[in-house]
Amino acid sequence: MVLGILFGLISSVVFGANTVITRRGVLRASSTYMANISIFSGCLFFVIVTAGTGDLLGIARLSWKACLFWALSGIVHFAVGRTWAYRAIQFLGSNRSNAVTNLYPITTVALAMMLLHDRITLLQTAGILLTLSGPLLILLKEETDASALRTKSGSYGRQLDKRGLIVGFIYGLGAAICWGSSAIFIKLALAEGGRPIGGSLIAYLAAAAVISPSVFLSRRSRRELVGESRESLGIAIWGGLTTSIAQLFRYLSLATGSIIAVTLALRAQPVWVLILAFIFIREYESFDRWILLGNGLILAGTVLVVFS
Repeated sequence: MVLGILFGLISSVVFGANTVITRRGVLRASSTYMANISIFSGCLFFVIVTAGTGDLLGIARLSWKACLFWALSGIVHFAVGRTWAYRAIQFLGSNRSNAVTNLYPITTVALAMMLLHDRITLLQTAGILLTLSGPLLILLKEETDASALRTKSGSYGRQLDKRGLIVGFIYGLGAAICWGSSAIFIKLALAEGGRPIGGSLIAYLAAAAVISPSVFLSRRSRRELVGESRESLGIAIWGGLTTSIAQLFRYLSLATGSIIAVTLALRAQPVWVLILAFIFIREYESFDRWILLGNGLILAGTVLVVFS
């Protein structure tokens, strides 16, 4: 249990760094480009890791059920969830989007209770309610500017209009549902004998297979894939590398701990995003009192859940 929570906390730090890197990337290139590069680079990363750990040969011995669950987790989490999360970052920025996408444990906890018969305490329930109140507060109180400008890639800066706020929240909520659901598929895959590292490769390959038709059959996508600047490509690759590392630790945490405890240990991510965004991209991010209070409620809820 302790090891699972530790892996979850490490994952949250690296995910926080990835969010800031992605935010810088979507200021230059589209969110779809960033998501596609991260998925393709994730395949390469896990081929190397899986080969190095000896899990590559073990994939052939997996049951069809384990492979199916790993593939479903990748399609839901990466192909759909990551694309929507990056679009939320494009519209909302790092700080706002994380308050929404980090609602994913609510989906995980609800499904874990229904499908895996995990139990939840009264304090954990109070923590969940606190985490729900954070994004709601931001949505209701965050100031918008009808004259807010967007970059060439379609991203907003520190200011955004009402439509951008709502669209970003919708994408973020969709990503949260996908991410929360994928954890159940991971747990089911592990129950069928799947290993986290080899399973990660299956998940990424399944996601890459799903997005490939839209990437390579679309003239616009092909042009963007080969036409972006070297700097944009570098940021996208770094984004793919950090999210792959974070994802690896996430899978390891789910393999060694309770799904509810581990999922909520990952909730430290908004704190790291706030810290790293302030250090590296504060000119593009909002740090008003509603953002800080909303993320504070998320942190308070996390403490209640993890330590109750």
